[in-house]
Amino acid sequence: MPATRIDLGKFFGISSRSGWFLWSSGAAVLAANWLGIVIFLVSRSVNSGFLRLHYTAALGVDWVDVWWKIFIFPGFGLAVFFINGFFSGILTKKHRMLGLLMLGATDAVEIMLAIGAGLAIMLNI
Repeated sequence: MPATRIDLGKFFGISSRSGWFLWSSGAAVLAANWLGIVIFLVSRSVNSGFLRLHYTAALGVDWVDVWWKIFIFPGFGLAVFFINGFFSGILTKKHRMLGLLMLGATDAVEIMLAIGAGLAIMLNI
């Protein structure tokens, strides 16, 4: 029985240099998000403490929860990365520019989530 091979370029709709750039920049931002949170948690040695996760100007800190909830930011980013990548692959087969637009939107979401995670880290320093 021959082994099946998944071509990630076709799965994520990567058919050009711009597609590879958008995909790899989104992956780099996602990896930096995961790495930043892991380094923060290891440096604090948080085992059972609470973290401040959200701040608003009107109410101040309004979301305090257990330490592992900080992984909501990169977890949601990972889900967005794969779901938008899948839809980008579908769109690229019919309209190449729509696939690239979807990859660009994925990058924008990844950057916003990384900023949110960075601000949550800064709330706890």
